[in-house]
Amino acid sequence: MSTMIRPLALMCAFIVGWFFPQGSSFLWTIPWFVRYMIFMTFLGLNVHKMKLRRSHFAILFFNIAIGMGACELFKYLDQPTLAAAAFFTGLAPTATAAPAIASFLRREVEYVVTGMLLTTGGIAIALPALLPISVGVETGDGSFRTAFMHVALRVLSTIVAPIAVARLLRLIYSNAATWTKKYKSATFYAWVLMVTVLSCGASEFIHNPENGVKTTILLEMLALSLGICVCNFVLGYFLGEKHYRQESSQTLGQKNTGLMVYFAMLYANPLVALGPTLYVLWHNSWNALQLEWQAIKDARLAHEEKESHTK
Repeated sequence: MSTMIRPLALMCAFIVGWFFPQGSSFLWTIPWFVRYMIFMTFLGLNVHKMKLRRSHFAILFFNIAIGMGACELFKYLDQPTLAAAAFFTGLAPTATAAPAIASFLRREVEYVVTGMLLTTGGIAIALPALLPISVGVETGDGSFRTAFMHVALRVLSTIVAPIAVARLLRLIYSNAATWTKKYKSATFYAWVLMVTVLSCGASEFIHNPENGVKTTILLEMLALSLGICVCNFVLGYFLGEKHYRQESSQTLGQKNTGLMVYFAMLYANPLVALGPTLYVLWHNSWNALQLEWQAIKDARLAHEEKESHTK
């Protein structure tokens, strides 16, 4: 039952958000939720155990390529809303929770952590240039340079600042590294609250008659996020070296959508943000299945080991 906690909590967040669009008044808290989760993740990292592999760079390349490719495809099909949603969904870096899932699956955590660091850093560097080109950023003079600087400053305050503070705190107070595990539940509840607020924002946008949102676009968002999710997990499996297939799949498939939802809300609208928000439903459902399969496998091995001792 514990493996289903995340999907169930996510469903509750969606339900609450759908019936209480008034919660959209708390959308200003989203960047602070994102900063908190990035801070807590990097606070507990042991960077000395990290080892870059060839597949890590392949993951970063396809992380960007899938987001850009899907965006250009929907642009070609004259679907600007889906194009923007595909961009933010596909470009999301590896989730901060991915290493924990890898450990539950008995896989090499260091591989996933290294991938998370590389994709987070790579996306942070690439985003200021990619966002104005792919989605467009409204600025005073409309120039690429102004748009680049605008996004760069947002990336700096949302991603780089909490990482820098976390590493500085580790240098000053070494026991701070234990806070990641100590406050793991608080981080989980922060994630649930963030998804709830995002759902409220999407609900408010959808229910507002002035926006003219149709049911078909919601179904298209569901299909889009599912398609990108399947593509990421399957492609990631084949990108990894022989002994790191599942780790590679997890690194590319499980995404830090909260970060991209924030940027989608900032530079697009809540409907576009629905793309990466719904992705959370798909990748957590897959994680739940993986964890259930692992639990069955562990139970079978334990039973076989017990029988071998009794013979």
